[in-house]
Amino acid sequence: MSSAKRLAAVVSQVQPPPTHEAGACGSCNTPRHGRSRRRFLPHSCSAQPLVVPASAYNWQGVHTDLEAGVYAGSYGWDNAAYWGISELKAGIDLKEWYKTRTEAEFHLPEFKDLIDDPETRRDWGNIVTFDPLGMYAHPPTIAACKAHLDIEELHDIEKDGEIVTDTGIVTSKCAVYYAWNLPSLAARLDLSEDELRGALYKYSHDDRLLDPNVKTYIPAVGGCTVYTFGDARKLRDPRTETVVRVHDECIGSDVFGSDICSCRPYLIFALRQAVECAQRGGVGVVVYFRKEGRSLGEVIKFRVYNARINQTGGDRADTYFHHTESIAGIRDARFQTMMPDVLNWMGIRRIDWLCSMSNEKYEAITGAGIKVMQRVDLPEDYIKASMRVELDAKIASGYHSDTLDRDQVASELMQLAAVRHQCLRIYELAKEDKLGFFEVDESKMSAAVDATESSLRERYPSLKVPLHSRLRHFDHNDLTKLMSSWKCDQTEKARRLVDLVMISVLLDAGAGQNWRYISADGSALSASEGLARASLDLFLDGTFSSDSAIKARVNSLALKQVTEESLARGFQVSRANPLVGLAGRTRLLRSLGEALEKSPQYFGEELCRPGNLVDLLLSRAEGNKVGLEHLWQVCSDGLYSIWPLQPNGILRGDVWAHSKLQVSGKPGSDLVPFHKLTQWLIYSIVDALNVTVGLEVTGLDLLTGLPEYRNGGLFVDTGVLVLKDPSWQSQEVNVGTELVVEWRALTVILLDKLKEDLKKRLHLAAQDLPMGAVLEGGSWHAGRQLAKSMRVDGSAPIRIRLDGTVF
Repeated sequence: MSSAKRLAAVVSQVQPPPTHEAGACGSCNTPRHGRSRRRFLPHSCSAQPLVVPASAYNWQGVHTDLEAGVYAGSYGWDNAAYWGISELKAGIDLKEWYKTRTEAEFHLPEFKDLIDDPETRRDWGNIVTFDPLGMYAHPPTIAACKAHLDIEELHDIEKDGEIVTDTGIVTSKCAVYYAWNLPSLAARLDLSEDELRGALYKYSHDDRLLDPNVKTYIPAVGGCTVYTFGDARKLRDPRTETVVRVHDECIGSDVFGSDICSCRPYLIFALRQAVECAQRGGVGVVVYFRKEGRSLGEVIKFRVYNARINQTGGDRADTYFHHTESIAGIRDARFQTMMPDVLNWMGIRRIDWLCSMSNEKYEAITGAGIKVMQRVDLPEDYIKASMRVELDAKIASGYHSDTLDRDQVASELMQLAAVRHQCLRIYELAKEDKLGFFEVDESKMSAAVDATESSLRERYPSLKVPLHSRLRHFDHNDLTKLMSSWKCDQTEKARRLVDLVMISVLLDAGAGQNWRYISADGSALSASEGLARASLDLFLDGTFSSDSAIKARVNSLALKQVTEESLARGFQVSRANPLVGLAGRTRLLRSLGEALEKSPQYFGEELCRPGNLVDLLLSRAEGNKVGLEHLWQVCSDGLYSIWPLQPNGILRGDVWAHSKLQVSGKPGSDLVPFHKLTQWLIYSIVDALNVTVGLEVTGLDLLTGLPEYRNGGLFVDTGVLVLKDPSWQSQEVNVGTELVVEWRALTVILLDKLKEDLKKRLHLAAQDLPMGAVLEGGSWHAGRQLAKSMRVDGSAPIRIRLDGTVF
């Protein structure tokens, strides 16, 4: 059964937690029906940051009372009983011993510097579960050290000598033990302080819990350990990319590899993401919480396992939660709103990649004032069949999932019409002010039209604007001479021009502000013009042809042999002249070589080359016209495999999620396809076909405006698009974040509106000003000029981490 059909079947069977009992504040802590009149869990979850009033008993009070020994519970936590026996055997007082610090002790600089920073401490008012100064306390409740991890599943990560070395993966790990602030914790859990004290007393019989003057409690539970990859001090820089996983202990899976659940696979996947983020210059954070079996413990967990496995029909998703509730009385003993304290302690305010499918954890983190930019599901290839019961049950009860059938992706997300449809849904949310990052002020639309009209009239005074195409970035005279020099028929010229266009477009993602290309005549070129010139020179030098007799051609064999070093030489890359996304561009070209061979129906049998699509289109033409659907099929289907997989291992290419679009029971409803580079390629191929063989591609109205940072920047810089929080303009974000998804989706719809306004102003018919002419005339150049006038470096108004495969 397909994953989508399987999930639909499970959704109809799994009983989700009642809405009044679900959420981050208590998750699925559902008591048996009628068992208790008073539920010890909150009624609702606030979306606002959990800030403790300054006048309340706060973290400073907890620290002071711990130092003075005024607390309930025992220093020692879940090891306290062993310490008691040990000190008796050794004849020493361990409580006093642990208050003493030795000269040999060492505070790990990166953690010390991080928590000493006043900016980090700005979020400590949220902390109610431990002493944030525990690293310096007497006795200490926090300690950190360096370590090397040797994990078999991660041995394939490339060594860089800093994050991954010959001795293992370098990490800084920090142990945090709890000291609960009873008044503030009660408020967070929606309990009265007396109720919380009474509940804790029932399970501890510690009389100090009944003394209202004792406000701190050391619970007899395990704490958590923070594993960081990369320098944690970088968290203070808002431009730092951050990967986070908050992982609850599961010894059976995490340590021994039990395959009834997906805990170890998700932990390994998250560790990989954290390490690779650190290798990119970011910081990875994995927090390991001691909450075995959802804090129900292994005895209950194993009893539940037995019931699940031995029931009639075997283990299945529709009874997954039933057995836990029947045996434990509750689904879950964790309270996830306690979890984000450690993230607040580190001063984390933005998570670029949250490796979690749990809505309870997501809601708790965002409720603590931390912005989650993008969530990453566990990829399908990490999931064994035996783990499906757990995952299907959780997804059916509300867990986040991007799971889609491949045929569903191909049939829906790869439809060109899906781009406008999903972008329009984002626009409708913007009109209702329901987006997280942007507002739309259409009263400023005239400014965007003015800027575009000015650019168009300056560049094309006759108002006869050619199609937006990669060919515009080549010198017209040079290109004309080149085509005249080819001693072949027009069809072969068309093939060669398509060869060049495809390579040049795929290499046209943002170059970065510091890269320049020096052409043979000594001109210094940058951005798209520099990339165009460099790609043309590489093409003419035979870099992409395995036949030295015909250098001006592209074939699969040569593409598969392209290396990062050869591309770096061609683009004149050096430390002083860095090109953003060089590795991504290299992978894209090598993947193109493989894709050409996988689709001989489009690109030829013996000599697999992009230009062979010309023959296919000519064969399907009626007279001198061919429908866009044929070219779209070639580029979307034939090139689908070249786009890198996203971290979730499911989505490929320029398709991204936005949580506001999620429709329950409709997999993929929250996904927004853009296909920017594919559409840019099609615009350019259309132009190449027209100038060589006179073939006209019809139906171009289906193509959208290109959602990239020049067109998008036009609307931000003219005030049409307004960031709700202007501070995002000083930060750097990933392309898949909801901020960028909103920006790009709104750009697509606003470009449509811009085209209509421009047609009216210029008194032009639709056929005289298609979208391709608006872009060329046009919006792209207007966006660039505005950027240069508003920022010294001419950069986009929003900084995006580029990898050479999207923008």
